[in-house]
Amino acid sequence: MKKQRQLQTFTFIVLSLGLVIVAIPFYLTIVSAFKTDMELYSRFFALPQKLNLENFKTIFEKPTFLISFFNSVKITLLGLLGCAILLPMAAYPIARRMRTSKIYSFLYYYMLAGIFVPFLVRMIPVIKLLNNMNLADQNGLLLIYLGGATCEGVFLITGYLATVPTDMEEAAYIDGASTFQVYTQIMYPVMKPIISTVLIKNCLWFWNDYLLPSLLLKLPEERTLVLFQYNFKGEHATQYPLVFACLLVSMLPMMIFYFFMQKQIIGGMMAGAVKG
Repeated sequence: MKKQRQLQTFTFIVLSLGLVIVAIPFYLTIVSAFKTDMELYSRFFALPQKLNLENFKTIFEKPTFLISFFNSVKITLLGLLGCAILLPMAAYPIARRMRTSKIYSFLYYYMLAGIFVPFLVRMIPVIKLLNNMNLADQNGLLLIYLGGATCEGVFLITGYLATVPTDMEEAAYIDGASTFQVYTQIMYPVMKPIISTVLIKNCLWFWNDYLLPSLLLKLPEERTLVLFQYNFKGEHATQYPLVFACLLVSMLPMMIFYFFMQKQIIGGMMAGAVKG
């Protein structure tokens, strides 16, 4: 009993420290977005003296704000559409054939190995290849996103399918259904929980990513909302209240989205990690 209480106390302390570490940057982002330059430099941790909305007004009046916002929406939605179509199609035959086919078994472990290759290792050759192919634009960015989401997505969906019995598929084949009908009418609806998890994880990545858009998107009209904040960085000074306000605006859609979808994330991750 004493050890259990000690463990609970230790767990509470660790979780409280984690909460503080997460809460401090979040608090600073919110309060700094409503401050003036003078307030930010003189009272960095204090609350703003009044609710100052001029920073947000300045952001919304920028002609490139809506362009950047819709670029982020377009890239995120197209990337998620590609993941929803391609990743289950790749994972389904691997999950059903990897135990009887060496080719599918090799593909599975090849995808698994791809998870452990850091992006920094392949960043320079990939970016150089896209530049040589004249794909240093939003199309190239989408290709990298789909490629980067493939390994982990296939791994999670394959692990989820390993927990799904084949009885429904066999019954459908006996009734004369084709492989396409079995996949689209039976298996794809069954995979919806793990597909939702994969899409939510990648949605957060596509929307919040800074590195890849900064490397590939050269034209101002192609830049995303994350890059929009560089409009407030000058040669000699940076307008930090506007930067924080822009950061808060870009955070809000994903915070709302994550709040409503967190149950699907946890449930799908647990289901996809059962077997591999």
